[in-house]
Amino acid sequence: MTRVPPTVTTPAGRDHELAAARRLLHAARTGRSDALLLTGGPGSGKSTLLARAVTEADDLTVLYARAVPEESDLAHAGLHQLLRTVLRYLPRLPAAQRGVLEEALSLGRTDRPFPLEAAALALLTEAAAEHPLLVCVDDLHLMDAPSRQAIAFAARRFSVEGVATLLTADAHSLGDLTGPERLPLSPLPDPVVADLLDERSPHPLAAGVRADLVAAAGGSPGAAVELAAALTPAQARGDAPPGDPPRSHGNITDTCARLLRTLPATARHRLLLMLLDDAADHHDRAERAGLDPGDLDPAAAVGLVRHEAGRPVPAHPLVRTACYHRSPLAERHAAHRALADLYADTPATAIRHRAAAVAGTDPGLAAELAATARTTADHATAALLWERAAELTPAGEREERFLAAARNAWLAGDQRRARRHAQRAGDAADPLTARMDLRSGVAIDAYHRLRAAAENAAAHDPSRAVDLFHQAGEACCLAGDHERYFATVARAHILAGGSAAPRDRILLDYMAGKSAMFQGRHTEGVGALRRVQAVADRLGEPDALVLGVIAGLLCGDHIRTRALAGRAVLIARRTGATALVPQALEFLTYAELWFGRLSLAEESAAEGLRTALATGQENCAGHHRAALAFVAAIRGQEATCRELAGAALATAEAHDLGLPAALASWALALLDLGAGRAREAAVRLRALTRSGPGQSHTAVRLLLTPHLVEAGVRGGLDIRFDAGVAILHAWAEAIGNDTARALVARCRGLLADGEEANGHLLRALELHTSGYCDFEQARTRLLLGTRLRRSRHPGPAREHLSEALETFERLGAEPWARQARAELRAAGGAVTGAEARLADLSPQQLRIARHVAGGATNREVAARMFLSTRTVDHHLRNIYAKLGIRSRVELSRLIDRPAFAD
Repeated sequence: MTRVPPTVTTPAGRDHELAAARRLLHAARTGRSDALLLTGGPGSGKSTLLARAVTEADDLTVLYARAVPEESDLAHAGLHQLLRTVLRYLPRLPAAQRGVLEEALSLGRTDRPFPLEAAALALLTEAAAEHPLLVCVDDLHLMDAPSRQAIAFAARRFSVEGVATLLTADAHSLGDLTGPERLPLSPLPDPVVADLLDERSPHPLAAGVRADLVAAAGGSPGAAVELAAALTPAQARGDAPPGDPPRSHGNITDTCARLLRTLPATARHRLLLMLLDDAADHHDRAERAGLDPGDLDPAAAVGLVRHEAGRPVPAHPLVRTACYHRSPLAERHAAHRALADLYADTPATAIRHRAAAVAGTDPGLAAELAATARTTADHATAALLWERAAELTPAGEREERFLAAARNAWLAGDQRRARRHAQRAGDAADPLTARMDLRSGVAIDAYHRLRAAAENAAAHDPSRAVDLFHQAGEACCLAGDHERYFATVARAHILAGGSAAPRDRILLDYMAGKSAMFQGRHTEGVGALRRVQAVADRLGEPDALVLGVIAGLLCGDHIRTRALAGRAVLIARRTGATALVPQALEFLTYAELWFGRLSLAEESAAEGLRTALATGQENCAGHHRAALAFVAAIRGQEATCRELAGAALATAEAHDLGLPAALASWALALLDLGAGRAREAAVRLRALTRSGPGQSHTAVRLLLTPHLVEAGVRGGLDIRFDAGVAILHAWAEAIGNDTARALVARCRGLLADGEEANGHLLRALELHTSGYCDFEQARTRLLLGTRLRRSRHPGPAREHLSEALETFERLGAEPWARQARAELRAAGGAVTGAEARLADLSPQQLRIARHVAGGATNREVAARMFLSTRTVDHHLRNIYAKLGIRSRVELSRLIDRPAFAD
């Protein structure tokens, strides 16, 4: 007879632990015995693993017991639960053992532990003699002590009986029990917890709510389920706050609340102080304030608190939520007042706790909160202060404070909280929500709302109107609707007149400079935009610095752009303006791409994508996906490029985003150009130059000109390039950037013939030497070397092609490196790159090299190739010698390239 645990589900994220349990079952089936103790806190998934093991042991006799806390003082109660289905084997035991076991199980005698434990071992051995046995005990730490000892005694002595012993326990409550091997259950990865929440939540979860629950669960599946169970439908959608801390509902929460009620008042108070204050210096402050650390000992004794690195911490992720919400209101208020006193030297923290101890409205305290919020540099903290100030403000007077809370929450990157506050702020919040939509919704819709708000503000607040016109203009630019942009800029200048306010001037110069650049008045535009850079540098605010960064990109001042963008990122992080970080990283990425620094561009774009998604800025995420697609195109990572570009294009199409759409299409064209599909690249690029709003952008049409010329010439398309090259030339001369001038010269070289073409390309190389873009310089060398080879000048051709190949390999620009190798071979040059070195290997050596680079050991390679390990060792030494390397790591780096994939 098998006693089955109550629930049987698949333990997500526990492949390692499940594999260990399966090895245990396999050992029992082959007549061997082994034991395993799974340890973890409540809700970590121990019982689910045990249940899964039982379902997979249908060919074994299963003995299952689950500890009952109410029976922990009943000697041998756990042993009786485990053994009662095999008591029919008692007659097979010697009389003495049979007697001691019957006496212990019926009378609970504990004065003869060794004879009893030996008898329990003998009974289990008799049961296993007929059929392999799985002994399962859940929550061993909660069993009565004599039963724990007897089970551990048996587990230590099983050897060849065919018994698998699988136990679970809380490691912190098990004491010094020895015997089975312990396997701790580590916290589950965040994606696994997120999937579990989607599966078990009673209400569909908004993405941000899911992320919050994942963070609060701390990797505990049980905690995640109980947090989700307490959400209302509005909270699950993100329309209502979940509370701080959020509520939870379930067995773990009930257990924590029950243990809390057993504590003396001093311990409950001290526990609440610890749970409400997670500052690193909390315990030091508490001790300086005269609080006795020993007040927490009762909480530690019942398992609500444990010690890490000598400091008390909550023993489980749900201790905070359970103990806070299950404490009487008076005790919670007392804890908040005590913390306000404890943080008297930190005004924002002190007043936040004072406010938490107040019910109803309090205009005086609300005014204090507002005053503190105005002087608080951290936006997340300011948002909390404004929120509480609004809640303590009488109805009818709180809208402005909710609006301030919304603005700070948005800057802090918490868009869900910002939208909740904006909803309570009423119509006054519409410009803010439109600005949020500019980063996450349809760009042209945001334009209409921002333009209307700007017109409404024009009569009574011209500076506010200028800012709103600027935001409306940014929406136009994002959509690629430049005609609307020009009209918006003109309206802003009429409204502002001769305003000398620094904030007005930087916005007006920025709009005027961009408008002039986009209309071809480059010299005029450069003058205005350089003023923007200077003012942005002086102001040092993240949003102003971002304006300076964009101005720098348009002026071709990429060195200063990198500095301003890096500064914007640092200041935004320091002040908690998380929402501004992805945009600053976006333009930092563009600067790195201009320099050809692929690794740095990829790093900033990847971080920008993560932050954009975390802050709900899907449009900004589209920019970063397009930039990452651009990097993948240069590296020849076709699948990655197409996936990222496809995602960026999908967002762009849904939200009318011309700029990321143009960048993504440009990346796909560059992928074609690198792969030798010049005609396809030219068709795609020419379509971009003719596309309208929502599909292209003026800046991209300007910058892709060198690629369009190259693709068109190589693809043999009959395209007129004169106008595009002329605009690129005018821009290059206005900004005075030698790399831009080099690109103009390269275009002219591709469009010319004979010595005139060579002269333009040589001039381009001269200009490249004072620039900073190694990738573009190498591409110019490749084009010049190719032309020289075809005009029968192999010597100079080899020189340029060799240098180009070296640069491409260093940058990881594999498609261009392949082109350079092919041209170099055709010019009679020796290819010394990675591909040439691998070509020196024999077919068998190449197979061995691939296996080793993939992580296989010499023994595994030998088994796969039916060779001896000694032969593989010999070949590997020769491989290292031929390739000029000394380690598996170097071999992996050499082979892990698209050109060398199987």
